[in-house]
Amino acid sequence: MWFKKVTMRFVFLIVIIQQIGAIVSSECGVRKLKINHAIVHGQPTTHGDWPWHVAVYHREYLSNSYACGGTLISDLFVLTANHCVRGINGYVLSKRRIFVRLGLHDLNELNAQTFQQHNVHHIHSYTVSNDRKNDIAILELTTVATFTDYVQPACLNLVEDLTDQFGTTVGWGADETDTLSPTLKSQHMPVVSTMQCIEQNEGIFRLVLDSSTFCAGYLNGTTVCNGDSGGGLYFERNGVWHVGGIVSFTAPRSAGNSKCDLKSYAGFTKVYYFLPWIRKVTGDRFGNEKTEGSNQLPQDCGRYLVNRIFGGTNAKLREFPWMARLLYTNKTTGHQYQACHGSLITKRYVLTSAWCALHETIKPDTVYLGEFDYSQDPDCNVNDASDCAPSFRSVDIESIIAHPQYDADADRHNVALLRLNHNVEFEDHIQPICLPVSQSLRQQRLQQLIVSGWGWLKSTKDTPKILQKAVVRVFNRTECKNKLHPRYYIEDGAICTGGGGTPNTCEWDLGTPLGYPSRYNEHVRFVQYGITSAIGCNFAPSINTFIPHYMDWILNNLRS
Repeated sequence: MWFKKVTMRFVFLIVIIQQIGAIVSSECGVRKLKINHAIVHGQPTTHGDWPWHVAVYHREYLSNSYACGGTLISDLFVLTANHCVRGINGYVLSKRRIFVRLGLHDLNELNAQTFQQHNVHHIHSYTVSNDRKNDIAILELTTVATFTDYVQPACLNLVEDLTDQFGTTVGWGADETDTLSPTLKSQHMPVVSTMQCIEQNEGIFRLVLDSSTFCAGYLNGTTVCNGDSGGGLYFERNGVWHVGGIVSFTAPRSAGNSKCDLKSYAGFTKVYYFLPWIRKVTGDRFGNEKTEGSNQLPQDCGRYLVNRIFGGTNAKLREFPWMARLLYTNKTTGHQYQACHGSLITKRYVLTSAWCALHETIKPDTVYLGEFDYSQDPDCNVNDASDCAPSFRSVDIESIIAHPQYDADADRHNVALLRLNHNVEFEDHIQPICLPVSQSLRQQRLQQLIVSGWGWLKSTKDTPKILQKAVVRVFNRTECKNKLHPRYYIEDGAICTGGGGTPNTCEWDLGTPLGYPSRYNEHVRFVQYGITSAIGCNFAPSINTFIPHYMDWILNNLRS
C-alpha cells in the first residue's frame, strides 16, 4: 500500500495462461471442452457442450427406443421426469426395461470413445405422478459413470425463485417437422411468472402450477416438445451450470392431437422444491449440495475488535488472523519467496486470485498462516514485548482450483481456491474470515473497505515487514471505467478501489482480502467482499474480484 505514482504492472515477468492442467476436476456443472459459439434458441449443439445431458432408453420386446432426456447429477444418479419411467398403463416400468446413454450427441452414432451405457439398479419414483405434479424420478445406475470431457455431472440449483432468469434446455425432441432430432439441440428461454403463464393458457396451467412447478419458454415457436421430456433446464452462474427444472409437459396442439403447441409456454418440475427428497435418495452424493452454505464454512469467523483504522498504518498483532502469505519456490535455485496473499476461509481452504495461482512456469506451493512481522518469529506486540503470538504455521498446498473462465487480459473471473494438504488448527493468531453467504450480505454495496497486506509502501519499492492496513474508497462502476483501459472487465464481478492520492493496494498485494465489519449470524464480524486482482497503486484504481458475485462458485468447489 502506498501513495506515490507507479504505473500499473505485475510483479512477475511471466506469461499468464488461462487454464492449466493442474486445476483439479472435482466440481460439477463445468464444461471440459472450450465452447466458442454462443447458445441461442433452436441451435444445434457441439459434442461436449452439454456433458450432463442423458438419453433415457426403453427396452422393447424386439428393439430399444429413445424415450426421454435426463441429467447426470453424480456418478451414480440421473435426474429425469416421473412419466419417463412409466409405461402406457401408468405403472413404473421394470428397471430391466430402462437404460441410459451418457456422452451422446447423435442418437444414430454411437462413438465408442465418448459414450457410455449404463443399466439401472433402482428406479426412485416420487410417489404417484398426479395431474402433471411430482413429475420427478431418479435413476440409480448399476455401474459408476466415468467422468470425461463428454460426461460430467451438473450442479443442482439452490435458488428458489427463477422468475425472469434465462435457462437453456437441450434435447432430441421433435422439431418444427414433428420428427425427433437425431442430434442434440439447445433452446434459450426465460422463466415466466405463474400469473403470466395462467393468463396465456388458463385451462392447462391453472390447476397444475404450484410451488413445485414453474413455466418457461416463448410464444413464438421456441419451446420444448415431444421427446424433450425429462431433460433439464440449465442455468449458468459464473461458468457453473445448475439444473433448475425438468421438462414435464406442454399444452397439446389441439383436441385429439398430443403434439406440443408451439405457441404455448411449457411446464417444468422445480428441482429446488424436491431437494430434500433428492438428498434422501442420493445420500448427498452430488457436488454442490455437499458444500452448500455453513456445511463447509465455519460459523465462528471474522472476529474483529479494532474499529479505527487510518490509511497506511501498521496493523495490530492478531488483528487480521486470516491473512495468508503465498510462497513460491524457484525450481532452479530452490529459493522460496512471497509474491501474493490470500485469506483463510476454512480449515482446509485459502481464497486468492487466479493470477496468483496460475502461472505458466511457477505456482504457489506453500502457505504461511498466522504471520504478522516476517522479520521475527514469534511475533510480538510492538508496544508490549511480553505479548507474543505462537509461531506462524507453514502448510503445503495440495491442489489449486481456479475459475474455469478466468481471463487474465480482461482481469475477469480472477478467483481461485487453494486446498491445503491438511486441516489447520484455529488458534488466536490463525482464524478464518467470514464470507458473504446470506442474501443480505451478497447485496451489500459498501462505500469503503478495509484492506491489509505486506505490499509496497512507496515507488522506491519499500516493503514493510509488519502487516499494513488501510481504508480504501470504493469507486462507482462508471467512474472506474473512465479511469482504466477498456480491456478491463468492470461489471458485476468486479469493484474498483483506491487511487487518486488515496490509500490503495500496490505491488505484492495481489490476492489480499478486502472486507468490512458486517452483521453475520447476529454478531458483527469481518466479512470479505473483495480480492485484489489488479493493482493501481496511486496511479489508478485497483481492480478487485467482487466475492458476492462468486459465492455460488466458491461454495460449489469446497470439499470436506
